[in-house]
Amino acid sequence: QPGGAYEVGTRTHTIDQVLMPMMKESDNLCAEALFYQLGASTGAHPATARDARTVVRRLVEKVGLRPSDYRIADGSGLSLYNYVTAELEVMLLRYAYQNTNIYMHLLPSLPVAGEDGTLRRRMRGTFTSGSVTAISSLAGYCTAANGHVLCFAIINQGIRRGSEGRAFQDRVCEALCRP
Repeated sequence: QPGGAYEVGTRTHTIDQVLMPMMKESDNLCAEALFYQLGASTGAHPATARDARTVVRRLVEKVGLRPSDYRIADGSGLSLYNYVTAELEVMLLRYAYQNTNIYMHLLPSLPVAGEDGTLRRRMRGTFTSGSVTAISSLAGYCTAANGHVLCFAIINQGIRRGSEGRAFQDRVCEALCRP
């Protein structure tokens, strides 16, 4: 704490209380706060974006990829200086699926296509999406006709209209789930 400052109270939230608005409604403020919480988990006080990136780099290594191949600028994904790939997103989704203690919190927080959150007006299934100017992405889980859970990531870059990217993503997801 800065000199002369004193604490008047604290407020805490469970991970589920943060993930639900962050993922269902694409709440960028929650995403940034969680990013800095990751940084604080290193023991850094105050935590910086650099501290958070250190945690993210360790996770990228843990899933078997090279952190130097990616660039993370912020926690919300809104910065044009974020450089990730569909491969990284799929590896992270796969890692979450294989770790029940992560997946049990992640899955309920994802918007369900055709039902709620940012995907309430899109096809049926469980996905998460986001977009930045000229970029549209869709990543998440879907259930194939044979009952297998698939994780996928689609990143469209250089699109003129977001609706074109979303229509393509919807067709790919429908093909993944079709018998």
